[in-house]
Formats: sequence, structure tokens, C-alpha cells
Amino acid sequence: MTERLIDAAISAGIIILIVPVVGLLIDFITEEVAKSMAKSIGVSVTIFILDYLTFIGTVHHELSHALYALITGAKVTKVEIFKPTGNRLGCVEFSPRGNWVTKSLQLTLSAVAPTVQGFVSEVLLFKLITWLQGPLWLKIVIGYVMASIFIHMTMSSADVKAAWKGLPFVALLIFVICFAFGVDLLGIFQGFFASTGAA
Repeated sequence: MTERLIDAAISAGIIILIVPVVGLLIDFITEEVAKSMAKSIGVSVTIFILDYLTFIGTVHHELSHALYALITGAKVTKVEIFKPTGNRLGCVEFSPRGNWVTKSLQLTLSAVAPTVQGFVSEVLLFKLITWLQGPLWLKIVIGYVMASIFIHMTMSSADVKAAWKGLPFVALLIFVICFAFGVDLLGIFQGFFASTGAA
């Protein structure tokens, strides 16, 4: 029982940390790529490529926020899926509703939505592109969509702050789920790296 509690606590901690870390890491990578591109091809061309040419990623990002807010019961008051203004390419505004529990879910899940849904979409598109027997141009289009989603599956500092507000309950919920299903992510990671090392 004690070992299962510890495994669940560690697994919950990994899940809680991995999503914002991945989101912030992608944000950092994108910023560094943008800086390098700006030096070689200029700022305006870089902005066009990373903001306008990959608009599908922005649409995916904003719709992810809106979808997760709606699913968890929030009232979505504004959706701009692609409206470049300053440093912002789009936005979603919503009002949390219900009790502390539902508001916590709404704040946290809508904040992490672009990263979580981005990962889900990337996995599905990767499976599609590997199974697809269609023409090369179709695979190139799917690759472009995947790249666009990746560039925009970031978490801004505002997203991290919003996620933090609802974190206590969400952390407890993740812990309970991990405990109930006997999840041991640390053990899974150790097993994976051991098998990779052995190979």
C-alpha cells in the first residue's frame, strides 16, 4: 500500500511537471529558432513564416483553449482563432463557472490545452502519415500541419499562471487516478531506459 501511494505521488508529480515543462521548452525552442532565422533571412520574413505561414498551428492552439474550457464547463466569451495583434496571434477568453472543483479544472485544463492537445494531434497525425499510402504531396501537407502545430503548442507565462490557480485540486485528482490504476511512471521510464540501454 505504501509503495503504491509513493508510486502514485511520483507519477502525479511527473504528469504535473511534464506538461508545462514541455510547453515552455517548445516556446524556448521556437524563440531561439526565430532569433536565428531573423539573423539570416530578416525579421519580417521570419514573422511571416512563423506566424502567418503556420497559421494552422495558431488555429489549433486557440481552439484547444476553447475546447477544453467548454468541455470542463466554462463560459467561453471570446474566441479569435487568428487575429495577429502585437505579439498575440489569437486569443480565447472565458469565465470559470461552478464550484472550486470545476473552476480548478477549467483553469488548469484550458491553460495546458495547446500542449496536451498538440501532443495528441501530433501522435494521431504521425500515425496517419506512417500508415498513409497516398501521394507524396499529401504527406508533405500533413508534415506541414504537424510542424505548424508543434510551433504553436507552447505555454505562455499567462497560461502557466492560469494553470497554477487550479493546480491543487488537479494534482489531487491526478494522484487519485494514478493510485486507483496503480500507475508507476517512474518504473515505466526506468524500464524503457533499461531496455534501450540493453539494446
